[in-house]
Amino acid sequence: MSINMKAKAIILSLLTLTVVLFSGCTTPVAIDPMTGQQQTAKYKGGYFYAPIADDADAVFLTAIRAMDDMGLLRTAELHKNDYIMIYARMVGDKEVVVRIKQIAAGESQIRIRVGTLGDLPQSQVIYAKIRDEM
Repeated sequence: MSINMKAKAIILSLLTLTVVLFSGCTTPVAIDPMTGQQQTAKYKGGYFYAPIADDADAVFLTAIRAMDDMGLLRTAELHKNDYIMIYARMVGDKEVVVRIKQIAAGESQIRIRVGTLGDLPQSQVIYAKIRDEM
Protein backbone atom coordinates (compact mmCIF):
# COMPACT_ATOMS: atom_id res chain seq x y z
CA MET A 1 0.00 0.00 0.00
CA SER A 2 1.21 3.43 -0.76
CA ILE A 3 1.39 6.18 1.85
CA ASN A 4 -1.57 7.95 0.24
CA MET A 5 -3.76 4.82 0.56
CA LYS A 6 -2.74 4.33 4.22
CA ALA A 7 -3.63 7.94 5.02
CA LYS A 8 -7.04 7.52 3.37
CA ALA A 9 -7.67 4.31 5.33
CA ILE A 10 -6.75 5.97 8.63
CA ILE A 11 -8.92 9.02 7.94
CA LEU A 12 -11.87 6.83 6.94
CA SER A 13 -11.46 4.73 10.09
CA LEU A 14 -11.38 7.82 12.31
CA LEU A 15 -14.46 9.29 10.64
CA THR A 16 -16.35 6.02 11.05
CA LEU A 17 -15.41 5.80 14.71
CA THR A 18 -16.50 9.41 15.29
CA VAL A 19 -19.88 8.82 13.66
CA VAL A 20 -20.47 5.69 15.74
CA LEU A 21 -19.53 7.40 19.00
CA PHE A 22 -21.57 10.57 18.56
CA SER A 23 -24.68 9.56 16.68
CA GLY A 24 -25.76 6.15 17.83
CA CYS A 25 -25.79 6.40 21.60
CA THR A 26 -29.06 7.35 23.27
CA THR A 27 -29.37 7.07 27.03
CA PRO A 28 -32.82 7.23 28.65
CA VAL A 29 -32.66 9.27 31.87
CA ALA A 30 -35.36 9.20 34.57
CA ILE A 31 -36.51 12.72 35.36
CA ASP A 32 -38.46 12.37 38.57
CA PRO A 33 -38.47 8.79 39.91
CA MET A 34 -39.61 9.92 43.39
CA THR A 35 -43.07 11.06 42.22
CA GLY A 36 -43.70 8.02 40.05
CA GLN A 37 -44.17 10.06 36.89
CA GLN A 38 -43.36 8.11 33.75
CA GLN A 39 -41.52 11.00 32.12
CA THR A 40 -38.02 10.33 30.93
CA ALA A 41 -35.43 12.49 29.30
CA LYS A 42 -32.87 11.32 26.78
CA TYR A 43 -29.21 12.02 26.35
CA LYS A 44 -28.01 11.70 22.77
CA GLY A 45 -24.88 12.97 21.10
CA GLY A 46 -23.95 15.16 24.07
CA TYR A 47 -27.39 16.80 24.28
CA PHE A 48 -29.84 16.35 27.16
CA TYR A 49 -33.48 16.48 25.94
CA ALA A 50 -36.39 16.68 28.38
CA PRO A 51 -40.04 17.75 28.41
CA ILE A 52 -41.20 20.56 30.63
CA ALA A 53 -44.83 21.42 31.33
CA ASP A 54 -45.19 25.12 30.52
CA ASP A 55 -45.06 27.56 27.62
CA ALA A 56 -41.66 28.39 26.13
CA ASP A 57 -41.78 32.02 27.31
CA ALA A 58 -42.39 31.00 30.94
CA VAL A 59 -39.67 28.35 30.73
CA PHE A 60 -37.28 30.95 29.28
CA LEU A 61 -37.84 33.39 32.14
CA THR A 62 -37.44 30.62 34.71
CA ALA A 63 -34.33 29.26 32.98
CA ILE A 64 -32.48 32.58 32.97
CA ARG A 65 -33.34 33.12 36.63
CA ALA A 66 -32.18 29.58 37.53
CA MET A 67 -28.97 29.95 35.53
CA ASP A 68 -28.21 33.26 37.23
CA ASP A 69 -28.83 31.65 40.64
CA MET A 70 -26.39 28.85 39.75
CA GLY A 71 -23.66 31.39 39.03
CA LEU A 72 -23.60 30.85 35.27
CA LEU A 73 -22.60 33.88 33.23
CA ARG A 74 -25.17 34.39 30.48
CA THR A 75 -23.44 35.57 27.32
CA ALA A 76 -26.23 35.69 24.73
CA GLU A 77 -29.85 34.94 23.90
CA LEU A 78 -31.28 34.08 20.51
CA HIS A 79 -35.04 34.38 19.98
CA LYS A 80 -36.34 32.63 16.86
CA ASN A 81 -39.91 31.90 15.77
CA ASP A 82 -39.95 28.32 17.01
CA TYR A 83 -37.27 28.22 19.72
CA ILE A 84 -35.22 30.29 22.18
CA MET A 85 -31.50 29.70 22.81
CA ILE A 86 -29.63 30.79 25.93
CA TYR A 87 -25.83 30.82 25.88
CA ALA A 88 -23.81 30.90 29.09
CA ARG A 89 -20.42 30.06 30.57
CA MET A 90 -19.69 28.18 33.77
CA VAL A 91 -16.62 27.81 35.94
CA GLY A 92 -13.77 26.41 33.87
CA ASP A 93 -15.05 28.34 30.84
CA LYS A 94 -17.37 25.52 29.76
CA GLU A 95 -20.04 26.69 27.36
CA VAL A 96 -23.64 25.98 28.34
CA VAL A 97 -26.34 26.10 25.66
CA VAL A 98 -30.02 25.77 26.55
CA ARG A 99 -32.64 25.57 23.81
CA ILE A 100 -36.33 25.86 24.64
CA LYS A 101 -38.83 24.78 22.01
CA GLN A 102 -42.64 24.93 22.20
CA ILE A 103 -43.99 21.49 21.21
CA ALA A 104 -47.68 21.93 22.14
CA ALA A 105 -49.91 24.28 24.11
CA GLY A 106 -48.50 24.30 27.63
CA GLU A 107 -45.72 21.85 26.71
CA SER A 108 -42.12 22.63 25.83
CA GLN A 109 -38.93 20.71 25.25
CA ILE A 110 -35.65 21.80 26.74
CA ARG A 111 -32.28 20.81 25.28
CA ILE A 112 -29.10 21.34 27.29
CA ARG A 113 -25.48 20.93 26.28
CA VAL A 114 -22.56 21.57 28.61
CA GLY A 115 -19.09 21.80 27.09
CA THR A 116 -17.99 20.68 23.66
CA LEU A 117 -18.86 17.00 24.00
CA GLY A 118 -21.66 17.27 26.57
CA ASP A 119 -21.79 16.56 30.29
CA LEU A 120 -24.78 14.49 31.44
CA PRO A 121 -24.47 15.07 35.22
CA GLN A 122 -24.12 18.85 34.84
CA SER A 123 -26.98 18.94 32.32
CA GLN A 124 -29.17 17.12 34.83
CA VAL A 125 -28.26 19.62 37.54
CA ILE A 126 -29.22 22.55 35.30
CA TYR A 127 -32.48 20.87 34.26
CA ALA A 128 -33.38 20.01 37.87
CA LYS A 129 -32.79 23.62 38.96
CA ILE A 130 -35.02 24.94 36.14
CA ARG A 131 -37.72 22.38 36.85
CA ASP A 132 -37.66 23.07 40.61
CA GLU A 133 -38.24 26.78 40.00
CA MET A 134 -41.22 26.19 37.69
